[in-house]
Amino acid sequence: MVWLKKYMNKENIPVVIGFVFVVLGVALLSYNYLCEKRNKIFENMELAILDEPVSNSDLEQVDDPKLDEKINDNEEKLTDETNKYIGKVEIPKINLIKGFVDKDSRNNNISKNVTILKESDMPDVDKGNFILVAHSGSAYISFFRNLYKLGLDDVVYVYYNNYKYTYSIKNIYNVEKTGTVQIKRDWDETTLTLITCTENDDYHQTVYISYLVEKVEV
Repeated sequence: MVWLKKYMNKENIPVVIGFVFVVLGVALLSYNYLCEKRNKIFENMELAILDEPVSNSDLEQVDDPKLDEKINDNEEKLTDETNKYIGKVEIPKINLIKGFVDKDSRNNNISKNVTILKESDMPDVDKGNFILVAHSGSAYISFFRNLYKLGLDDVVYVYYNNYKYTYSIKNIYNVEKTGTVQIKRDWDETTLTLITCTENDDYHQTVYISYLVEKVEV
């Protein structure tokens, strides 16, 4: 560098060396800060607004050749009255049909099922917001692994208390994983919100906002 050669004489060598050390020190501190911040994100990773932290291992995308078998085993375990399914969500476009349990059930857990957030209203609440979360990826608990294939106006069905609720997706957006999610919806609409980790992105979650278009007895 021209400027470095210009000042490289006996008198200026200590100054130049000191300057180099200052630059290296700043770079090292910046690197350590970024690493610490990144680690903080992973250590405190939470899905949506669940109180229970989700560990890194829960969110790993792993190859699982016995995926369908494990899902079926999980379904069969929910046979007692306390933990039976009270409804189900169906998304024809991605061939998803999955039951959900009562909010107070011990199986209403991100590591076991599609989960109803405690802040959620149930589908029969007028202008309420029914919020479901699940993992993406390829682990056997990744029930929302294909949500990324959905687009605007795609249809989601929820079956609950002898009614079929038909929702149409009207907004899709990503948010950073900070432990909370801002839900942007029309409060005059009866809403279904689906939340999962963003496809091929360790730092964001994707939110799908759907509005009720039909409710029929079944």
